[in-house]
Amino acid sequence: MFAKTITKRAIQALVLVGAASTAPLVSRDRDDFNEKMLEVTNWYRAQHGANPVSWDDGLADYATNYAKTCPMGHSDTPYGESVVVGDKWTSSGCWANVFGHERIYFDFDNGGPASNTGHFTQLVWKDTTRMGCGWAQCSDGFHVVCEYLNVGNVSGDNNRYYRENVGRQVSGNANDEYLG
Repeated sequence: MFAKTITKRAIQALVLVGAASTAPLVSRDRDDFNEKMLEVTNWYRAQHGANPVSWDDGLADYATNYAKTCPMGHSDTPYGESVVVGDKWTSSGCWANVFGHERIYFDFDNGGPASNTGHFTQLVWKDTTRMGCGWAQCSDGFHVVCEYLNVGNVSGDNNRYYRENVGRQVSGNANDEYLG
């Protein structure tokens, strides 16, 4: 069977988080950021029947170093990757909520890649077991990058990998966001 990994190049959906966010301002402490990103990620994963992921400091270092380049797209990473840019710092949970919110666009009946759901599908990809994120303040705002192992968004075999790895929502509602 042939599988083509769709990570950076095919899914270039760069999400912009604007000033309209209502999330409260919080500390930019890296430990708080790491804890909240992991917590929110695992909240979404639980809603879609995926096991929790663990934090990986090596992936977080990679993500932080890439964020410091102030990227406007994906790196040439061997990992699954999500990139988001916002002009204001909001709660760390807001960044992961941006990824999770894409679930309202995902076609659970047919699966498969789409330019507006790649962050969500990587977030809840069942084969993913580790993640690490980083951020940097740049001239155009805050750049947040998350790296994931095992890589998600694997295409091929008539979208079988999506059907196996992106579960339907088993709790909550599609428009729910993590507020904790």
